[in-house]
Amino acid sequence: CLFAYGQTGSGKTFTMTGSDALPGLTPKAINELFRLVDERAHLTVRISTYFVELYNDTLVDLYWVLDNKGKGGKQEPPKLDIKMDAKKMVFVRNCVIKDAASPDELMDLFTSGNLERHTGATQMNAESSRSHSIFAIMVECYDTATKRSTMGKL
Repeated sequence: CLFAYGQTGSGKTFTMTGSDALPGLTPKAINELFRLVDERAHLTVRISTYFVELYNDTLVDLYWVLDNKGKGGKQEPPKLDIKMDAKKMVFVRNCVIKDAASPDELMDLFTSGNLERHTGATQMNAESSRSHSIFAIMVECYDTATKRSTMGKL
């Protein structure tokens, strides 16, 4: 789990996202994850993600917002709940989960979700995020040699 904390304008977003010339922690972690997966031919791996933000004490599913953008009508998003499963892994019930087969696909999901976040100007920053985001990457592995499955989350 990575947690960026600091005053408005201190560089939290840049640290996490970076730029094309200076990639942040998220693109570096995504590229490293897929590099490691490629090295392990004996594993069958599924990588999936959800992306939510906490804005005005409400959880917002950014992928749901993307999937329902421009559909007309006033669809109500599902109520999201933060829960813990039997293995003590935290998850968000009712959020949209998307699969990603490549680093580019996962980065596209991250970038698209970030564009849907609530932003607004403050005295210290013209594009403050105005919310807290959780970009989760789930990794499910099946080892064909041992016949064991494991799951983790970044």
